[in-house]
Amino acid sequence: MKKLLFLGLLLFVAMSLVAETKRFFVNRFGLAEGLSANQVLTIHQDHNRFLWIGTPNGLQRFDGRKFMTYQIKIDGVTQPSLPVYEIQEDESGKMWLRVGQEYGIYVPETEQFTPFSFEKNRGSTLDEVLWMDRKGNVFVVLKGHKILWLNPKTGLISDQNSLIKIPDGWRPNSVFEDVDGRYWVSCIEGIAVYDPELMEIFTSAYNPLKLEILNRPDFGYVVNTYVDGQGLIWVNYWAPDEFLMSYNPKTKIWKNHKSEIDPGNDNYQEAYGMIVLPGDRVWRYGIQTLADFDRSSGKFNKLVQSDLNFDKITQAVWDVSGGIWLGTDQGLYFLHFETPDIYFQKLDTGDGNNELQAIREIIYQGDTTIWVGSWGKGLRLFKPQTGELNSSWLQQNQPKSVEFRQVWDLHYDEKRGLIWVGLQFGNLQIVDLKTKKSTWIRPDAFDGSTIRTITEDAQGHLWFGTQRGGIVRYSGGGLDLTGFQRIRNLGGIIPKLIVSKDQKLWVTTVHDGVYVLDLEEGKVLKHLDQTILSSNKIEKIYQLNDSIFLMGFELLNKYNVLTGKNQVFSYSDGMVSNVISHIESDKSGLVWIYTPNGMTRFDALSNSFSSFGKNHFFYQLPSDGYSGTRFSDGQLAFVSNNAILIFDPLQFDRNLPPPRPTITGVSLFGKYVGDGTIENSKKKFDSFQNTIAFDFNLLNFPIQDRFVYFYRLVGADPNWIQAKSDFQAEYSLLPPGDYRFEVRAGNEFGFFSEAAGYDFEIRPSLVQTWWFKALMGLIFLGIIGLIYRLHVNRILAVVKLRSRLARDLHDDMGSTLSTINILSSMAKTKLGTDPAKSSEYISKISENSQRMMEAMDDIVWSIKPQNDSMEKLIARMREFANQVLESKDILFSMEIDDRVLGMKLSMDARRDLFLIFKEGINNAAKYSGASRVFISFGLDGRFFTMRIRDYGKGFDLKDLEEGNGLENMKKRAINLQGNLEIKTEPGQGTELVLKVNL
Repeated sequence: MKKLLFLGLLLFVAMSLVAETKRFFVNRFGLAEGLSANQVLTIHQDHNRFLWIGTPNGLQRFDGRKFMTYQIKIDGVTQPSLPVYEIQEDESGKMWLRVGQEYGIYVPETEQFTPFSFEKNRGSTLDEVLWMDRKGNVFVVLKGHKILWLNPKTGLISDQNSLIKIPDGWRPNSVFEDVDGRYWVSCIEGIAVYDPELMEIFTSAYNPLKLEILNRPDFGYVVNTYVDGQGLIWVNYWAPDEFLMSYNPKTKIWKNHKSEIDPGNDNYQEAYGMIVLPGDRVWRYGIQTLADFDRSSGKFNKLVQSDLNFDKITQAVWDVSGGIWLGTDQGLYFLHFETPDIYFQKLDTGDGNNELQAIREIIYQGDTTIWVGSWGKGLRLFKPQTGELNSSWLQQNQPKSVEFRQVWDLHYDEKRGLIWVGLQFGNLQIVDLKTKKSTWIRPDAFDGSTIRTITEDAQGHLWFGTQRGGIVRYSGGGLDLTGFQRIRNLGGIIPKLIVSKDQKLWVTTVHDGVYVLDLEEGKVLKHLDQTILSSNKIEKIYQLNDSIFLMGFELLNKYNVLTGKNQVFSYSDGMVSNVISHIESDKSGLVWIYTPNGMTRFDALSNSFSSFGKNHFFYQLPSDGYSGTRFSDGQLAFVSNNAILIFDPLQFDRNLPPPRPTITGVSLFGKYVGDGTIENSKKKFDSFQNTIAFDFNLLNFPIQDRFVYFYRLVGADPNWIQAKSDFQAEYSLLPPGDYRFEVRAGNEFGFFSEAAGYDFEIRPSLVQTWWFKALMGLIFLGIIGLIYRLHVNRILAVVKLRSRLARDLHDDMGSTLSTINILSSMAKTKLGTDPAKSSEYISKISENSQRMMEAMDDIVWSIKPQNDSMEKLIARMREFANQVLESKDILFSMEIDDRVLGMKLSMDARRDLFLIFKEGINNAAKYSGASRVFISFGLDGRFFTMRIRDYGKGFDLKDLEEGNGLENMKKRAINLQGNLEIKTEPGQGTELVLKVNL
């Protein structure tokens, strides 16, 4: 533990020093920071160093950066938000809560609360407390009533067979367990000590062990009893006011501390408890109560600070990182015990702002004084750790006009022993340190323009920059009004002048960038404007070394005079703010930049920034800083409107060992599902749970912002990624697989901590499994094969069609054409000798030609796609029957079942059916001698039936000679997988029946 250091916050009233000594730097968290209610009922820090907070609005967890609200679920059902009064953790790491009026175990990962029932109605009590002993036994102290315990056998909270015994009728308030395992019970009737080994109760009336504390029968209404690490026994009781007594067993002396805890007013106060810190430091807290015990003086010191406001402290918890968490009725506080050595003075503003503009260290004749210039209150003198000095001698003979108290800059002229003070309207105050006299002058060279900045070159010449852009040089010896000379006028405000190490004058302006002038004639050697710099408005400039100049106002410019290159840095590069109030470097070459959002440190070699975060004192610096300087001993000093800050920059170690961070939260689509505190566990998510966010932090509150954080997702990220300021990593639409999220902390020197990890698996869905993909591959190959097979079949079908067409053309057309050719030749030979025979041959040629045309028409009709329907086929059959039978004066009728029209037949089947029909009609027309024909198409179960019946002469089947026509019909019937039957008798006509099995 470092030595406790102090922040000196000094308030000045009527020019006298009235000091409030701030012992601790304090952080406060309330509604604005995410706390669910400013009234904190209880707090607890678990073994992972998370801080748990109970409020009237429920349960929250705090990692030092973010409050996370937890639900209370019973059997998976979310309960209404109830107050959480108690949070404790047993030795196994189980969390115990008192939620409303119920006690139970809470599992944060699932937000499940398992309450335990009371064996009996516990009745009404003023208050009750959950308490655990070192063995893990759980007790409920009903204050002023009785002590209950959780019976592990029955699972009930009971007063039967309790492990703590007290005299009958005694009313307990609290319990303490000493190192010997004895229970000290503070009761309204006094103090009872129960020894579980002896199974005896000791009181003032029965004290065989001669316990000194029991020899005080005057103790009544005891609130709590406590034995600290040094053996002091503390007793808090009421009689009727609040008393605090201590007993030292070594000296056997009782001490009354009532005067130390007395509030000094009529306000009510009450202690709720005591806490022992490392080193056996004892703290006491409660209503209007916060004090620590100084063992050297044997007294309590009340802690009163203006930034620590409360009426009631309900719980105090020591954080091993070095501080105390306080749960109060005004929010959550953290008291830093590791406070840096910083001198901070806040000036009184009772008569208006101080408007501090300049600060300088003046060492004269071995005496060091801090001079501060105020715009409106003139010069003021201070000594660190002492306070403000009497500066009335600086105002002697001062003109009464306010402009003579409006200081813009001051400069210590060691060569002449003078302090030069730049004032409003071209006025100068010159302070002679030897005579301690001030002189006020208004040289004509300034033309009445306000003197904004003063610097000095190596020859002892002074340089002044004015509000209207004037540059004035003073070369006189001592105070010589003739020594002022206007060198140049740039126009516009000149906020800052510096003389570089190579003796050139650098001039900043608010409208025209930066000018570099020679010191002899004021000639412009270089002009840097917004084509090189971030802006033409440059108010701050600082030379870091021979080549690097830092400058800016909004954004930081790093200009290299050797290369002529400029680099611009902003908030996104690590600055805590884009606005620059002052730039100063320490002895190690690190640059400190005061901004409205606090202090940041810049390493110009690595171009890296280091901020101190909201948990550091620098975060609460006034936002209106203006100027600063470096003292001879290396300390840095800065001023704001109403405060002075002085500190040693080298006390802030850059090479802090980076601790291992913690993955504080894992969320799926914004819903919390756990964190990285459970070691050696691997979470499994379904395929659709693939959008995951990780929160991470260092569970060491004071230093968590002193490091940079890097993360990666093994399985997705090839390299480490630097975290942004929200300390969160998000991944969307992750594919199935095994992953490990890792995060590590790094310091400014590039050393990294061990990585914290979170292992998880995204399980593939059914369609993402390997076997499903293999099956789909096989199905795909099967589909490709099927498509190929269908393609081949289609080609074969085309080939078959072409072959059939060729065969039909060859059989029908070829034979017919051959016949026509023969008949033509015969007709030619008989043309001159036998005209009648020639005419017969020509008639046959005509018949064959007609038949060939009909056959050709049948072939063409059958292959047209538009004729694929049964309806088209029957229409053609009707047309054919009408042509053939009408020419023979034969009447016909056709009966069609409607279901037949919806039948689907292949092209070959339709052709075979048509040719069978055609042959049947032709036979009826040629041979039946009928006067009428009946045709029907029907469906009989699974059979399609076609009937052609003529009412002609009929014939005897025995006399039937099968020719080509009948043979062809039977073949076609077989092709149709059907049966052709002829029914006939002489004089009864003929019926052709075709049945096709569908």
